Amino acid sequence: MFKAIGNGALAAVSFVWRWSVPYNSRNRPIDPVYAAVWSTGSDENSILDIVQQCFPDIPRHELPKEEEAIRRLVRERFPPGGNGPLSSSSSTCHEGKDARSSRASSITQVDQEEAIHAEKQRQKMLDSAEETWQHLPTALCSLLASLNAQNIEKKLTSLLTAPFHTSSGRGAIRRASSGVHRTLAMWRHGFKAAVPRTERFFTNLFIIFLVASACYPDVAAGFLGERSYNQRSIGGRIVTLCQLWFLWRYPYHSLWLLFNWSLERLLGAFVGSTVYALAAVVPSIHAAYKTSWFRIMMLVLSMSWQISVQFSPTVRDYLMRLVTRRQMRLLRARSDDEKVIDWVAADKAINAELTTIKTFTAQAEVVAAENVPIRVRTERYIQYTAGYKLGRPADQLVGLFKDDLEGIINTYEDYQSTSPATAPQDDGHVEPRAPKFLLVFFDMAIFAYVCYSFYPQPFTFNTVVAYGTVVCIKQAIIACKRYQTPKSARRLFTNMVSINIIGMFLVSTPVTINRDVLKSDVNFIALTLAMVFATLFLAETIAPLLLACVEGLVSGCSWVKSKVRPKKSSASEEKSKIGSATATASSPEVQSSRGGEKKEASVREAQLK
Repeated sequence: MFKAIGNGALAAVSFVWRWSVPYNSRNRPIDPVYAAVWSTGSDENSILDIVQQCFPDIPRHELPKEEEAIRRLVRERFPPGGNGPLSSSSSTCHEGKDARSSRASSITQVDQEEAIHAEKQRQKMLDSAEETWQHLPTALCSLLASLNAQNIEKKLTSLLTAPFHTSSGRGAIRRASSGVHRTLAMWRHGFKAAVPRTERFFTNLFIIFLVASACYPDVAAGFLGERSYNQRSIGGRIVTLCQLWFLWRYPYHSLWLLFNWSLERLLGAFVGSTVYALAAVVPSIHAAYKTSWFRIMMLVLSMSWQISVQFSPTVRDYLMRLVTRRQMRLLRARSDDEKVIDWVAADKAINAELTTIKTFTAQAEVVAAENVPIRVRTERYIQYTAGYKLGRPADQLVGLFKDDLEGIINTYEDYQSTSPATAPQDDGHVEPRAPKFLLVFFDMAIFAYVCYSFYPQPFTFNTVVAYGTVVCIKQAIIACKRYQTPKSARRLFTNMVSINIIGMFLVSTPVTINRDVLKSDVNFIALTLAMVFATLFLAETIAPLLLACVEGLVSGCSWVKSKVRPKKSSASEEKSKIGSATATASSPEVQSSRGGEKKEASVREAQLK
C-alpha cells in the first residue's frame, strides 16, 4: 500500500515537473542534432556516400549528385505506401492501373474508411517534401534538407539579379537574406566561428543588462511599499532568470535572438521600471509619482516606449511593403512607356517563384536546382522542421528564421499584386490560425479585467495597460503570420499572459475585494508563495487548457448537430414519401387507370348476372 502511495506521489510530482516553466524552457538533446543537419553533404563525396548507402544497386558513378535528381530518384524508388518503383504517372500524384489492381484485394479485407484514410495520407505525403517521409533513412532526409538550405542561399543571391526589383523590395530581400545567411552559418560552423568577436562581447554585456533589469524593479517596489507589485512579479522574475539561463546555455544565442526574447520578458517595461526605481531613490520624483499629471505622463511614456521598441521592425516591414507596391506601380508605368523591362516575362518569373510545393511536385519535368521556386524551398524547410520537437530557445530562433523567409515571399506577393494580369491564387503552406486568434481573444478579456483591478495603483496600472496593449497586438501579429506555428503563439501566451491570468486570481481578485489584504505580513507571504508556485508550475498549462476547452465545445456542438440532423432528415424523408404518395394518387394517369379498373369490374359483374 505504501509503495503504491509512493509511486502515485512520484507520478504526480513527475507530471507537475513536466508541465513546469523551467522544464519546458530548457534546451533539449535534439537541438544539437537539428543544428548538425545543416552541415550534411558539404562536399560531393559525402553526398555520394549517403546516396550509395540508400541505393546500393546503382553504381557509384551513376548516382545523382544534384538535389532535384536525388529527389526524383527517391520518388521512383521509395514512394510512400509502395514497395517498388512507380510508373511515370506517379510523378503527377496519380496511381497506375497496376498499383490499383494490386491493392484491390486488400481493400476487400480492410475497412473501406481506413483504406480511404490511408490513401489520403499517402496523397498528403506525395504532396509534401521528400525529407519529411518517415520511411526514408535519416541520413537521406538530412542530406535533402541540407541541400535545400544550401540552395536557399544560392537562390537568394540569384533573386537579387532580377531587373524588376524596386529599391525597397531589394532592400527587404537583402535584410532577410542577411538573417538567413547568419543563422545557417551559426548552425553549420558554430557561434564563435560565425559571429564576430565584437558582437559576442556585446551579447554577453546585454545578458548582464537583462539580469539587472530583472531584479531592480522589485527592489524599488520594496522601497515604495507597493506589495501588490512584488507579489505579482517575484514569480515572473524567477521564471525570467530561468529562461535567461537556458538562453545563455543555448550554443547559438545571437544578439538578435536575445533582443527578441527580451521584448517578451524585460525590455518593454524598461522605461516604466526605471522611473519606478528613480521614484524610490529621488525624493522629488517620489513626491510627484502619485499625482494625476505624473500618472498620465508615465502612462503615455510607457505606452510609447512599449509600442516603439516592440513594433518598430514590424511597422518598418509593413510600411516598406506599401512603399514597395507603390514603387512597383510607378516602375511598371514608366517601363511601359520606355519599354525597358519585358513585363510579360517578369510576371511569369514572379508567379513562378510563388509556386507552392503541391503544384511543383505535380509537374512531370525535372528542373534544375536554381529553377526551384523560393516558396517551394521555404515550404520544404518548414515541413522538415515541423518534425523536430526543439527546445524553447531553438524554437524561437527557428521562428526568426521563418520570419526572414516569409519576408522574401511577401515581397514577391507585393510585386504580384501590382500585375494587371490575373495570377493563380494558392496560399500554399499556412499554419492553423484558429488557435492563434483564440489566444488573442483571451488576451483582450484577461487584460481588460487586470487593468480594471489595478486602477488605484499608479505604477502597476500604467505598466499593465501598456503591457496588455502590446501583448494583444503582438499576439495578433503572430496569428496573422502564415509560418508561425500555434506553438509559437502558446510560447508568447505563456511568457506574457499566463502570469497575468494567475495574477488575476491571486493578486487582482484579493485586492479588488479588500484593498488592505496585503498589509498583513502573513497574507503577503502566503499569497506571494502561492503566486510563485502557480507561476512556476501552472503557467504552462493555461494556454493548452483554454484551447482544449474551446475545441471540446466546438466538437460537442458538432456532435449535437450530427445527432439532430438525422432526425430532421428522417422526418423530411417521411414527409417526402407521403407527398409522393398523394401526388401519385392525384395524378391523372393513376385516376384513369383506376377508372378503367372500375369499368372492367362492372362488365364482369354484368356477365356473371
